[in-house]
Amino acid sequence: MARTLLPKSRIPIRHLLCFGWLPSPVKVWAYRTLLGYRIGRHVSIAFGGVIIGDDVELGEHVEIGLLAVVQGRRIRIGRHSSIGTMSYVSCEQIEIGEDARIREQVYVGGPQLPESRFTLGDRTIVLQMAYINPTKPVVIGDDTGIGGHCLIFTHGAWLNVLDGYPVTYEPVTLGRSVWLPWRVFVMPGATIGDGSVIGANSLVVGAIPPNSLAVGSPAKVIRSAPDFPRSLTAADRAVLVRTMMQEFDRFVAHGDTTIDGEASARVYARDGRRWTLRWMDGMHDDLANAQRGDTVLTEVALSDAERAALRARRIAWLDLGGRSRSADGNPLTEELALFLGRYGIRLVRDRRPSATDR
Repeated sequence: MARTLLPKSRIPIRHLLCFGWLPSPVKVWAYRTLLGYRIGRHVSIAFGGVIIGDDVELGEHVEIGLLAVVQGRRIRIGRHSSIGTMSYVSCEQIEIGEDARIREQVYVGGPQLPESRFTLGDRTIVLQMAYINPTKPVVIGDDTGIGGHCLIFTHGAWLNVLDGYPVTYEPVTLGRSVWLPWRVFVMPGATIGDGSVIGANSLVVGAIPPNSLAVGSPAKVIRSAPDFPRSLTAADRAVLVRTMMQEFDRFVAHGDTTIDGEASARVYARDGRRWTLRWMDGMHDDLANAQRGDTVLTEVALSDAERAALRARRIAWLDLGGRSRSADGNPLTEELALFLGRYGIRLVRDRRPSATDR
């Protein structure tokens, strides 16, 4: 094949040969020392996983999976985010927020332009086999979910524009708390407002307003605010929390965890280790009894002073009312936070580091 003016490096063979085979600690050291990447603590880059960029910054606890490739001029990946096995992310600018997840075999790439940008917000997820084309900017807001086999395109071109066929290059924007179930096709120029849900197998063209349910090909709004999403009373939420906790206990018990104690202070034990959960469904009178290493689950929002006190005492928390959580936590904290995510509950991680036991 004849050489082109600009080099094409879809598969970075040289970089893979130089760095891909290195064990994670050596690879992280080499990236910091030889390439000047800014990499936080506890970053893991699996065998064959590589990052190629001129300006690279990875936050703490970032994970790059087996044979995953991330390449761009400017790359930012926030704390506790991950890119799964055999995923490929290539764009001029890559901005991934905190607690974001790109699962296995996701493809992000395509023809590049100077303005090409892929932005993925905090606590987002892109599930398996999704394809995203960020030739023009693709911006995905916080707490948004992209289902498997979804397609997001910012360009449509094949037949000759001089013969009258359409050629389209337009950005795509998805707001906060948007949900695309599996096999949704988003066309160039589409925008989806905050809090909207698109039905599976739908085709999105144009603008979908906020807080809407849209289905079909092309997708049409069939329900919107104030009827969607439905409003809940405090009693409704309390029932849901109890149901979720019953399911959580059943789930961990199936995984050889024992549970003892009362509902408000129960002890979970596994492999010779014990963790205490202090569950508060109303006032926070029991906060004074919490000990270092405990996890506080509260349905009523914590105040700034209460969060500061827990932080100082090295106590983890999951605040359903205030939608926040401690920066770190013990295995019980992390397991419960993951389980709550199955119900769409994602909590903003505290910006200030803590020293809770792991």
